[in-house]
Amino acid sequence: MTGVQHVSVTQAESGQKLVQFLNRRLGGGVPRSAIMRWVRTGQVRVDSSRAKPFQKVTAGQTVRIPPYRGESGHMEESGRKDSNPFRLRRVYEDEELLLLAKPPGLATQPGKGVEESVDGLIRAEYRDSKWPPALVHRLDKETSGLLVLAKSYSSLRSLQRLWRESRVHKLYLAWVSGDVSWSGWTELREEMLEDRDSERRKVPAVSRVRVLRRHRGCSLVAVSLDTGRKHQIRIQMAGRGHPVVGDRKYGSGGSSQGLLLHAYRLAWPERDFTLPPPWLGRFAVSSRDLEQL
Repeated sequence: MTGVQHVSVTQAESGQKLVQFLNRRLGGGVPRSAIMRWVRTGQVRVDSSRAKPFQKVTAGQTVRIPPYRGESGHMEESGRKDSNPFRLRRVYEDEELLLLAKPPGLATQPGKGVEESVDGLIRAEYRDSKWPPALVHRLDKETSGLLVLAKSYSSLRSLQRLWRESRVHKLYLAWVSGDVSWSGWTELREEMLEDRDSERRKVPAVSRVRVLRRHRGCSLVAVSLDTGRKHQIRIQMAGRGHPVVGDRKYGSGGSSQGLLLHAYRLAWPERDFTLPPPWLGRFAVSSRDLEQL
């Protein structure tokens, strides 16, 4: 930023809190503390008036954004990379939704030690957009499959509500170690520790599992998640002596094939999407196996 900017709130951005709007417009390149200071000191204006950090902005409003200088006094750049190829396959796209086929080995979000992520690739691809598609949910780095992004703030809020209210049907496919003996759909239920409000609490973890095929001492299973706890499938299967093949954390170690866990289906009212696993046709898996679901 080389000077004061006056930007208009687009329809896609409408409904966000002011600090959210500023953070996304600036690509995450300005610390939240600096944004809060701008608002508190009146450097940020909405339609020429002083504003509060958590008031909502609406389409058509004009927001004044001051230039940002770091502690050294030099102008800071947002850190956005200009050469970052968009290599995520689109499964579906319309005015509100973007569904991607996340490959294994790619993190969903940036973090410590993460060089590349879905979020980073999206921001690079949509560098000139006022609203880069936003992640609705997450997948583990080593898990492949369907990943949903929202193309407007209203769509993001609506989709997050569906996830929060457990109204999204989530079906995974996994190769696990051992000949699983369960017949039909079998419920797995237990308490898992989860970080909530800076505390470790026990929360219910519920899923249903069905065996689709057995092959060479392993089993192909479908897992329907009723809850979406971190690493839930990996923990529940490993705890019953059937770790996911390639699970370094909860199983016996990695494999040359990687983690064989895939987010196969996502469905909610009036929407239903499926994505065959990248290993379809390998390990004796065929489309006929998926017809059972």
